[in-house]
Amino acid sequence: MTLDLFEPAALTQKERVNAAMKELPPHEPGVYTMYDKRDQVLYVGKAKDLMKRVTSYRYSKSKKVQKMIAHVERIRVEVCNSETDAILLENLLIRSLRPPFNSANKKPETYYYISTERRGNHREFRLSMRVLDDYSNIYGCFKGHLKTRKGLGAMLRLLYVKQQEINSAHYLPSQLLKRITPQRFILNLDENTEQMVDHFLSGSSDQLAWDLEEAVLSRDLKDKFTYNYLDTQLESLRMFYTLGPERNFKIKEEMGLESPIIDQDKIDDLMVMLKS
Repeated sequence: MTLDLFEPAALTQKERVNAAMKELPPHEPGVYTMYDKRDQVLYVGKAKDLMKRVTSYRYSKSKKVQKMIAHVERIRVEVCNSETDAILLENLLIRSLRPPFNSANKKPETYYYISTERRGNHREFRLSMRVLDDYSNIYGCFKGHLKTRKGLGAMLRLLYVKQQEINSAHYLPSQLLKRITPQRFILNLDENTEQMVDHFLSGSSDQLAWDLEEAVLSRDLKDKFTYNYLDTQLESLRMFYTLGPERNFKIKEEMGLESPIIDQDKIDDLMVMLKS
């Protein structure tokens, strides 16, 4: 959508918001949608109290908000039964309408799946933004580009350290030393470690993190850099588990979901319902 950024603001910010509302919204939870003069959606928001939230735009000091209000022609409100219902409706509208002034919940590319498959005597790991049919073990989806890639990268590096019994980060393969985690990597894992990986990625147990921490602490590390580097990897791994696999496990358990994976179009709504 293209906005006419040079359109003169004939009304003050307060006057434009007042004119766009037509009437004051109620003190109830709901969703509000802002339209421009072409009746195109500029922004979708949710509120615990529609009256307080919508009228607050009269005095916002945010440059982004002021830029948006300069184009607002109409504000539509929809009352919901609860704040949870408002969040769910907001998620739906943002995903379907993709308003230019909304940033959250618009990018499906920030959702990832981690797949694994035995290839001969090795275990292959694959990171993707869709479900891959040729892998027997699929986990996710996991929300967040940086969190997921850092988490998988940390797991691969620590598994490699344990597997190869190296004592310096400098001995890691070049693929794992890059800032961007490889989308495909192969490791030789024993059966017990494979089970821990499965439980970890499915969110039922974080025993893998403890096992990898023990492997690092028991190693006579060559230098302080390696110790700090691996400690950072352990921190990233635990953070990923809490915000990814463990949260997905709780969603599936509390919502009674039968599928081992969660669709990326549903996870935001399920996360909201989990918190409510």
